[in-house]
Amino acid sequence: MAMRASLLLLLFCCLCNQSFPQGAADDDANRVIKSPDDLGRKIFRAIQNNRYKQAKNASALVLTQKDMKNIGHDLIKMIERKIEGGTYQDPADGHAMIGGIRSTFLNEEEIKKQFAKFEQEEKILKKSFFDIHASAKKHGFNWSQTKHLRTDSSQIKPDKHVPLPMGDLYIHFTADNREFRIKLPNCANPPKIGWLMDSDPLSLEIVKTK
Repeated sequence: MAMRASLLLLLFCCLCNQSFPQGAADDDANRVIKSPDDLGRKIFRAIQNNRYKQAKNASALVLTQKDMKNIGHDLIKMIERKIEGGTYQDPADGHAMIGGIRSTFLNEEEIKKQFAKFEQEEKILKKSFFDIHASAKKHGFNWSQTKHLRTDSSQIKPDKHVPLPMGDLYIHFTADNREFRIKLPNCANPPKIGWLMDSDPLSLEIVKTK
């Protein structure tokens, strides 16, 4: 159980290790994304129109240090309610998780270390974004003629110990009578923040050929 808690914390810290102020890159930059499907459609439109900033505004790159602290406090409150409600077979597991959250989300030095990683990670995400847009030429299609099919959220799993849905999303779309999908790794729905994709690189693959 303690190992499971540690892995969950590490995964979410990877999601939250960036900070950019939400800007005016596009009209809905400050709009909370309420569902995995909304996130998938937003990222698809961004790639379709070659608007990296639009995608960035729907990623963990928009989180601030204040956001991280607020998320930490909210997660602690959720876990405390679960401890009080008897969700944990051993309440010590819940308290251990709270301790882990305090040492990451609420620790100034740890937050600074996480934020220091952002430059390299954003470069990788940005490159993957433009690589996917440019791959239309390689695959022989035009983005203006593509159509969003669905956002597969079957890999998003709520955890019974930390109420934080997270997992990979897959954006399915058609182009020239073929089906492709774009992988958005480690998406999550932080409390009061809305759905965000991670700063990990995106990837494209063919699902069905002609």
